[in-house]
Amino acid sequence: MVEFLKKKIVCIIQARISSSRLPGKIFLSGQKNKSMLLTLYNRIKPSRYISNIVIATTEKKSDDLVYNECKRNNINVFRGSQSNVLKRYYDCAKKYKADTIIRLTSDCPLLEYNLIDQLLVEFKKDNYDYLSNVHPATFPDGYDVEIFSFGALKKAYNNAARDFEKEHVTPYIWDNPEKFLIKNYSLKKNYSSKYRLTLDYLEDYFLIKEVFNHFSNKKNYFNVFDVIKYLKKNKKVITNKKYILVNWYRHHIKKLKTIKSNETISIKK
Repeated sequence: MVEFLKKKIVCIIQARISSSRLPGKIFLSGQKNKSMLLTLYNRIKPSRYISNIVIATTEKKSDDLVYNECKRNNINVFRGSQSNVLKRYYDCAKKYKADTIIRLTSDCPLLEYNLIDQLLVEFKKDNYDYLSNVHPATFPDGYDVEIFSFGALKKAYNNAARDFEKEHVTPYIWDNPEKFLIKNYSLKKNYSSKYRLTLDYLEDYFLIKEVFNHFSNKKNYFNVFDVIKYLKKNKKVITNKKYILVNWYRHHIKKLKTIKSNETISIKK
């Protein structure tokens, strides 16, 4: 583990203002009334192993807001391609000389540093190319963590050809398990089909804000199991049931080799 700590571990959080379903969602109020973007940053900053946290946004004029927010708060920020997010990650990782990359998305504000550190330890155990907790998912949607080596990222960057592989960064890696050493980090119980804690719709925001409000008077740090325990006892706050298991897979289910049809659904009317 000592050698691992000498490696440069860079957490790259992709973030942008534009969203077809919930524009400006990363600036909605999160924990202690900080923006969702700052909330996520603050919740992962205490990590014992992360060398650097970088917000990777786009070169679009509208994302000047993201850039300025980062600068005001002394957060590293990188600007790159809007549509080719894989290139954005590759260029960002090169600039910051990353050996290991943690990929997070800014619509997962409930993520916490202890979970990331646990996955980093697992990642190092057998020198995996890629480790995540989403293939298949057992954590609630919104606790998605992907960790991969720079070598795996470079291989994906050089070989990914399809648009969705470039937009979603890692499909070339996890959908080609014969080319990479891959590990999935799973819970004994599957909560992915019970709770949705990612920020994509207004109903998602109502639920996530309820979670932050509940824990604001109790403790600054709370983890996924604290949230699950709370939701089990307070089912009335779950406002987004119809969106559970709604994700981007549904648009490419016939093209993805390692995703099962029960891992995604169409939006319920």
